[in-house]
Amino acid sequence: MSTMPTTTTLGLIEAHDRHGALLARAPITRWPVTVGRALDCDLVLDDPFVAPRHLRIDRTVDEHHTVQVEVLETRNGARLQRKRHAQGERFDWPGGTPIDLGHTHITLRLADAPIADEQALPEFPWRTVGTTAALVVLVGAAAVASSWLESRDSSQYLKSLPSVLLMLLLVMSAWSGLWAVANKMFAGRLQFWRHVRIACTVYLASEALRLVANLAAFSFSLEALSQFASVLGVLVLAWALYAHLATVLPRRRIGLAWTVAAVVMLGVPAWLGAQWLNRMRLTNEMYMSSLFPPSLRVAPTAPVDQLLQDAETLRAKLDRRLKDDGLADEDE
Repeated sequence: MSTMPTTTTLGLIEAHDRHGALLARAPITRWPVTVGRALDCDLVLDDPFVAPRHLRIDRTVDEHHTVQVEVLETRNGARLQRKRHAQGERFDWPGGTPIDLGHTHITLRLADAPIADEQALPEFPWRTVGTTAALVVLVGAAAVASSWLESRDSSQYLKSLPSVLLMLLLVMSAWSGLWAVANKMFAGRLQFWRHVRIACTVYLASEALRLVANLAAFSFSLEALSQFASVLGVLVLAWALYAHLATVLPRRRIGLAWTVAAVVMLGVPAWLGAQWLNRMRLTNEMYMSSLFPPSLRVAPTAPVDQLLQDAETLRAKLDRRLKDDGLADEDE
């Protein structure tokens, strides 16, 4: 009685889409193997941006058993770790690193490679749920406190409080929902609550930054902190934009960081320059508008004579400015 010859599986080559979903899989029983759209390839791909015979993969017989890849007749080449390899090039393929062909990612699992340990089944994310709930509660409390500080009438404040909280809820939900839709389109998952946590963190950071800047300006007579608090707020918003984009495109984190940093470095000076050209000052605030209890004052008080002298100096500057504006109007 004859026995069927057995074939040894040397490895497994797989193809995934950009969301990580498995598209094709082929066992490796011999070397070399080919990858492409042609039916005689060992791994057949259904990607219009892949050549009929795109790659030839072989393994050396030396002691290192290196996996080598040869790029065959293709105009798009292959990309490994952000480096593009054109037609005719050869390169080593380290284990665990995907190769990009067109819109497809291929991975290689060798039979002699170590296998990762079994992972435990995921439990209910109590910590994540608790963090999200805590952030939402803190955002609501911050909105209530901010509305109370800005209100002048307690009865009017109580009447407007439900609308303030409802508007905040709608804005947070819409903002996070739009990012979740983008996340579903580009990464295959909604990640709605992650975007909610990012939005809540940014709101709390903005409120805390504004409070600290105004308090420090009042306590130490540093009006620049109050006047340029909006610039610090821009930095917080830039971080928020990066956090949202990095969630949507996790494989582009470095490029996104450089892009957001470049926008901030170019945009903030341009914004300050436009403020100077339009108003002859760098900020919208002409004076420090936030006042706190006098007990929080650290800077020494100025005598009345000095205050009057500073007022006269300011009056002279304003008179010159009014005179210059009048001359400009006459010229027109």
